[in-house]
Parts: sequence; C-alpha cells; structure tokens
Amino acid sequence: MSRELAKVADELGREKGLSRDDLKNALTESIVAAAAKRIGKYGEPEVSVDLDKGEIEIYIPKEVVEEVDSKWHDIHIDDAVKYKDNPQLGDIIYIPVTLEDLGRQAALVAKQKLMEKIREAEKNIIYQDFQNKIGDVVTGTVLKTERDNIVVNIGKTEALLPKREKIPGDFYNRGDYIRAVLLEIRVHRGWPQLVLSRTHPDFLKKLFEVEIPEVFEGIIEVKGCAREPGDRAKVSVYTLNSNIDPVGACIGLKGVRINSISNELRGEKIDVIEWSPDPVRYVCNAISPSQVLLTNIFEDEETIEVVVPDDQLSLAIGKRGQNVRLAAMLTGWRLDVLKESEYNVIRKVRMEEQEQEFKEFYELYNLENIDILDDTMITKLIEAGIDDVEKLSTSSVDEISLALSIDEAQAIEILNEAIDYLTSKLEELDSEEESETGEDAGVEVETEEEEE
Repeated sequence: MSRELAKVADELGREKGLSRDDLKNALTESIVAAAAKRIGKYGEPEVSVDLDKGEIEIYIPKEVVEEVDSKWHDIHIDDAVKYKDNPQLGDIIYIPVTLEDLGRQAALVAKQKLMEKIREAEKNIIYQDFQNKIGDVVTGTVLKTERDNIVVNIGKTEALLPKREKIPGDFYNRGDYIRAVLLEIRVHRGWPQLVLSRTHPDFLKKLFEVEIPEVFEGIIEVKGCAREPGDRAKVSVYTLNSNIDPVGACIGLKGVRINSISNELRGEKIDVIEWSPDPVRYVCNAISPSQVLLTNIFEDEETIEVVVPDDQLSLAIGKRGQNVRLAAMLTGWRLDVLKESEYNVIRKVRMEEQEQEFKEFYELYNLENIDILDDTMITKLIEAGIDDVEKLSTSSVDEISLALSIDEAQAIEILNEAIDYLTSKLEELDSEEESETGEDAGVEVETEEEEE
C-alpha cells in the first residue's frame, strides 16, 4: 500500500506541476497525520519518503515496559532488544511499521490528507505563478460559458471572464482563442480564482505594448487610457526622442497597427493623442478632432474651460457627450466646453462684474477715505507700497513714519484712524448682509403661510 500511495502521489504531483520537494513534503505530512491518528497523543511518528524508489518508511514511538497495555504505545522489554541494544524500562524506541500495519482507516486518512496537501500546494503554485502577472495580458482557450461568464483555460489552471468584463459583442465558442488582462486573483470557495477583463483600460494599454514595438521597448510611453469598451477610446502617448512621432508610430502605416488593436476590441475606435505635461495643451490634444480657440484654467475647481468655434461644438462634445467625457477621463480635468458666441457673452458679463468689483474695492479702500491724509501724504504712501486702507491698517508705526517723514505720535493717529474706518465699514457690510438674509427668510415664511 505504501508503494501504491507513493505512485499515486508522484502521478498527481506531475499532473499538477508540483516540485519534488513539495510533493515529498505533502506525502510525508499526510502519512504523519494518519499515523498520529492511530497512536493518539503518545509521541510523534517519524516518516521517511523516497519518491525515486517509491519507498515509505514509518516509525512510531513505543515505551519499553514489562506489561504491554497497548500495542501502539508499548513494547515488551524482551521484544525491544530487536531494535535497541540493552534497552531499559521507560526507554522510548522508534519501531518500524507499514501503512498496512496502521490499518485501513489510517490508509484512507493518509490518502485524504495527501489530496488536501496537494490541493494546498496547487493553490500556492497558482498564487506564485500569477501574482506577479496581474495587469498583464494572458492568452487561453475557452472551456465553457456559464451564465454569460466565460471559463478560460490558461495553462494548467482556469480563469474567469465575468459578463461585466466582456466587451459588448464578445461571443466565444468552446475552443476559441481569447486574450484578456489578468485583473485580480480572488478567493472563491477557498480556491484562488483568476479574474480576467477585456474592458479595463489596462487591457488596451497592454495591447499597445504587444502590438507596437516602440512601446514594448520603452521608446514610446503610454501615459493614459480612457475607454467606453467596444465603442471608443482615447490613448495618450509620449516620447523623449524628438526624432519619433509617437502618435504616428502608434497608428502605423495606413493605420495597420491601431487597426489590429481595434479589431481585438470588437472595432473599438481608438483616438491616439500626444501627452503633454502642460494641462492646457494636454486638454487641447484630448478634445480633438475639434479646434480649440482658447482655454481658461480654474485650478481650485479642477476645471478647464474650453472655447471652440460655434460650428464645432457638437464635434467637441461628441455623440451623447462621448468625446468630451473621454477627454475628461483621460486628462483628469473637468471640462466645460463652450461655443465662441456663448463665451463672448459670458466674458462680457465677467468683465462687467470685475469692473464693478474693482470699483467697489476702490471706493471702500481708497486712501482718500482717511480724512487726516492730504494729497501729498497719499502720494508718499502709494510710493512706499501702501496703496490702500487695508495695507495702511496693517502697517507698523515705523513704516508709516518712514513713508511720510512724520513723528511717532502722528503715525499712531493715522494708523488708528485707518483701523477705525475699516472696522466701521466692515461692520456696515455685515449688517447689510444680515438684513438681506432676514428679508429673504421673511419672504419664504410668508410664502409658506399663504400656501397653508
């Protein structure tokens, strides 16, 4: 039975791709578990496995006694001399036994444990083989389809292409060749499950590496990908080599390179644009094929305003907003696309608002509001860089004295008047805002009462 078990283990190990060391350890641990179950808590059995010879040696510990209570735990002193010279009572001697000696149940336990250990080793192999391949393109053949999920054979294991990771139009028969990116390894019912994707942006990025030598060699870098799988995508590329056109190299002569990638993606249209470290230029490239007249960047809002000719607004936005949506995904900026005529109206309103704000600022902070200052003083303060009341109120006494060539007492008087003026004006503004808020609230209450 020992030889039979060793043979079964060897065959399973070869089939599952286990190393000789892993297989030997699995077989050893399974027999130790079986022997331990037979002898209980009375010591640890020792097992030696020689896979090349198909031999298994098992030794169980027994105590040298005068009266044997258990054949699994004790050995009579007269029998002990067969295994040890001059044995003494209480000695522990390891006695050789066979798997058959341990009984049928022990043999079944050994086989069961062996299968568990081999399965565990197989799981570890899957993790080791594929953990570093996450994000890479893998190839395989279709085994079957289960509820629109495709089971794929990739070497000695299986992978799953879930329905949500399939490109619209993906249809495969058993035995069909398939390519996808390894998305993740997750645990399903205690077993590592390789999850594939054909919709993830990384799949498109990796296809560029596979199909375009300059990308594979690192001469051209794919900086970003944005996709609406099976329909359209935008890819930004970049190179440090000024002699290479990165966009043209990726498209290929007569589009042969980009078309091969598009065909793999069920006809997905791919726009290749040049990446730029300048966000405005990058956005202009990404919004193509539309012409961009001008841009305004609002960094606090992470927004770039893009102005295009009136007759190109629909081209910039794209069908169902697809072009601008992909451009935003690619660049990481929120894009506000405006036609030129619309922007001109907005610009006029903005200019009027800015003029009004400047006028209000000038009226509020004009140094002429400080009665104690004459025209000569105002001129000197402006020349010293103190050109409004706010700056005057935050200046030091020494700065004011130096700018106006006056003594400390006069400087303190001017500073106090500036502070008093500014405090008074700010209180007036706060009071006006509270009054407006109260009036608005009153209107809302009256409206509610009328409705009741």
